[in-house]
Amino acid sequence: MLDEDKDHIEQLKSTLYSRTAPDIRTRRKLRFSDHESEIQKEWGDSLDEPVPTILNKNYEDHSMSFFTKLLIGSIIFCVLAIGVGSYLFFNGSNLISGNNIDITIDGPVSIPGGEPVSFDVTVVNKNNVDLQVVDMAVDFPTGSADPANPSKELKEYRQLIGNIATGATAHETIQALLFGEENLQKEISVTLTYSIKGSTSVFTKTKTYAVILNSSPINMTVNTFKEITTGQVFDMKVDIKSNSQQILHSLALQATYPFGYTFVSSDLKPLSDNASWIIGDLPPGAERIITIHGMLKGEDGDTRSFHFIIGAQNSTTGNGVQGSTGIASIGTEYTTVQQDISIQKPFLSLKLAVDDDSTTADVNSRFGVTHTIKVNYFNNLTVPISNVQLSVHLSGSAYDRGSVQAEQGYFQSATDDITWNQQTTPALSSVAAGDSGQVEFIISAKDMSTSGRGVVDPVVTITANASGDRAQESQVPETLKVITSRSIKVSSAISLSGRVLRTVGPFTNTGPIPPQVDKPTTYTIVWTANNTTNPVNNTEVTASLPAYVKWLGIFNPSNEDVSYDVNTGVVTWNVGNLAAYANSASQRREIYFQVSIQPSLTQVTQAPILVNQASMTATDAYTGIPLSASQNNLTTRFSTDPTYQESSGVVVK
Repeated sequence: MLDEDKDHIEQLKSTLYSRTAPDIRTRRKLRFSDHESEIQKEWGDSLDEPVPTILNKNYEDHSMSFFTKLLIGSIIFCVLAIGVGSYLFFNGSNLISGNNIDITIDGPVSIPGGEPVSFDVTVVNKNNVDLQVVDMAVDFPTGSADPANPSKELKEYRQLIGNIATGATAHETIQALLFGEENLQKEISVTLTYSIKGSTSVFTKTKTYAVILNSSPINMTVNTFKEITTGQVFDMKVDIKSNSQQILHSLALQATYPFGYTFVSSDLKPLSDNASWIIGDLPPGAERIITIHGMLKGEDGDTRSFHFIIGAQNSTTGNGVQGSTGIASIGTEYTTVQQDISIQKPFLSLKLAVDDDSTTADVNSRFGVTHTIKVNYFNNLTVPISNVQLSVHLSGSAYDRGSVQAEQGYFQSATDDITWNQQTTPALSSVAAGDSGQVEFIISAKDMSTSGRGVVDPVVTITANASGDRAQESQVPETLKVITSRSIKVSSAISLSGRVLRTVGPFTNTGPIPPQVDKPTTYTIVWTANNTTNPVNNTEVTASLPAYVKWLGIFNPSNEDVSYDVNTGVVTWNVGNLAAYANSASQRREIYFQVSIQPSLTQVTQAPILVNQASMTATDAYTGIPLSASQNNLTTRFSTDPTYQESSGVVVK
């Protein structure tokens, strides 16, 4: 009996781990039948009868799996969807659809720019429901204007159509002026906004219409170089010409300059921004040319873009009146032009050397100092440059044409120009690729002040220009202007004068004259600080008193900054800023102070020193260089005093 039970267990175990056995692990439940079993309470050699085990030996599962149900549900949904779709397709005419709304725009496909044009818009409702509160919005492209007011930009036109019944048609006519360049395509967009009864939703339908401008009402071209050198002054000619059959009213021109551009001038006066011009009315066929002078700086190889816009002024600005910002306010844009200019290395480089200083910094000098100026040139091209001409223009408040000595070159004193060409310098007839050379001249600065007019911040300015013939290339300048420039700045000349007074001045002096041994005698010392052409800063005067001279501690004017160091015996006058031409009575800076001396027996027959040599220092505010001056010793010989006699300055017993 035990062996038989063991066989059943082994069979069950084998079935559990068999790959071909029915999948009893996925069964939702096992099928059992009720059976009462008697449980043996003690061990015995054998059981009286076997315990039957009821088990579904075939492991069959008659329930439906999840995937089977999912497949059946999908098939049912697909059948329902096809049915509903078919019903809507064949019997859904009562539903609203934008496809059942036809928008037709009738108009020319090609129009002349600036001429009035009309477009007819037709809306047909093919739905079986009414369209309610239909609103039509027409969006116009940039450069559109109102025919009733051409200076007014037309961006959008709106019209409330109202309700459109089933099968009904609505018509609207729109008019506009379209501006732009020739062969430019413009698009007009019509958008309907509507709703239907019983719904709070708002629906839209849009239709666009393209039109080509077969001509422009106004042509604008910009004529200038396509290549320039950095720092070169050049011209841009903006040519504006009317192609319209009507008068173009209240025109304005706007320019947008690139970084590095500096406006210099224009033949038509601009507004305060130097980039807007009021053109006014332009009759049919009329033409206006505006020449703009300016300078562009940048790195070699840079490309800079200029943008120009021509259009009608904003109607709120008015004809000939600039806006509050100083910029012409364009209401309707007619056409735009972009002009690109590249910055290239000049085909002929120039450098100015002042006394072998070939940097670009200013040179500091003094009146009467002679300078040798060298003009160095270099051919940057890979081909020769012929007929080279160099010129130097001289100017400045310290320029002295009488000091000019031009080696080989021709000096034209009437225009202050020195010119070198192949006639004066044969080497300039042709400069080979990569070749270089130099010419030179001599000049000195001169004080050009007069009694009635003083020259402030004197300078000599040297400007070099070059030109030459190169392989012809369109829109590339052959004459280079303002290639390089150097300045010779002349520093101011400061000076310090000193006097000894006895009977005049702000103080009363006492003691015997001539001075006597062992008796005190007082003197008034006067320092005067002088300056010429440029203001100077941080001016200071210092001097020491001999050990036998006593500082009395009084000075005039009392508001001057004067101090005395008892340890070193140094008197310091902090002058501070000193104006140009401070030697005039109104600008003079002067200080009076009093000292005392009690001569010794060893000083008999001598004129003792009252103040040792004084030094004056300052910084030129124009050139930035330090300046200095000095004043010799002052003694008891007070020769500038009106009562002075030769014997009055020598010590006696």
